[in-house]
Amino acid sequence: MDTAIQVGIRSLSDTDEMILQMPEVQQGVLAVKDGILYLRSAEVVYSCKDTPEGRMLLEKISAERLRVREKDTEEKAWRDLLSGSTDMSELGKYGIRECDPRCVILFRPIQSSRNRIHKEMIPMEESDRIVDLENGETVLILNMKKRSGTESYEYAAAAAETLESENGISCYTGVGRTAGKAASLSESLKEARIAIDTGIRHRIPGFVYAYEQLTLERLTDLIPKERAQAFREGLIPTQAGKVLNGETLETIRAFFQNDLNVSTTARQLFIHRNTLLYRIEKIRKATGLDLRKFDDAVIFRMLMYSDIKQD
Repeated sequence: MDTAIQVGIRSLSDTDEMILQMPEVQQGVLAVKDGILYLRSAEVVYSCKDTPEGRMLLEKISAERLRVREKDTEEKAWRDLLSGSTDMSELGKYGIRECDPRCVILFRPIQSSRNRIHKEMIPMEESDRIVDLENGETVLILNMKKRSGTESYEYAAAAAETLESENGISCYTGVGRTAGKAASLSESLKEARIAIDTGIRHRIPGFVYAYEQLTLERLTDLIPKERAQAFREGLIPTQAGKVLNGETLETIRAFFQNDLNVSTTARQLFIHRNTLLYRIEKIRKATGLDLRKFDDAVIFRMLMYSDIKQD
């Protein structure tokens, strides 16, 4: 005997007006007419024979549709908050506390991907949220109440690595500063976007960028193009450009990332310590700046960033 339950799905325009006028149908609960069960959900009407199995199936459909509607309503409330709204009334229905500190981690796909980022892809606490934005970006709202400030970057880097290695989703990832209250989340999102744009513009290695770690780059971006060019040309001779090739710039970046530590940088680059010192001396002769000295290192770093800005 065939025990399969046949469920009909009709649009409102294809449904008998008498069915649509039934109070139960208008309220979105199960209705019975002539041995047929009816259930309205959004813009469609489900129907099947009035049997215990059919009733159970439509009740499951109703519960799932309600869950989806609630999820969509909550996500919309989060999107409104991220866009600058300060109305917490809708989120309050879901137990979201206004005073909990949160930060935004923004995932921007490097290439268009059919895969979307879902909650199951990233280990999350119950109070964290994932929200899809209309422009294809995905926002992870991280509750920082029980996390330290540095954890947000580490978490973002781990999440980005998981998305790429296990789900094939490559993203630029930006980390905004922690917002002291939910109403300030739009600022954290803005900072996450700035972090990604700044990291890309300055060709910073890797694909995870934190707003707080890009202070010098952001300051450099405030210098007008003409002034940056004049500033650079006034300090570094034109012929120095021949010395500052790809290998040299890679050495400089590593040296800066390791806080001007010669031994650590040499190990990272797999070169002898004396080889690194030779390269640093070569840069000093070409530019007049000794990267082992703090002031010279800061000047060179700003010049390097202003040079990138001209490309």
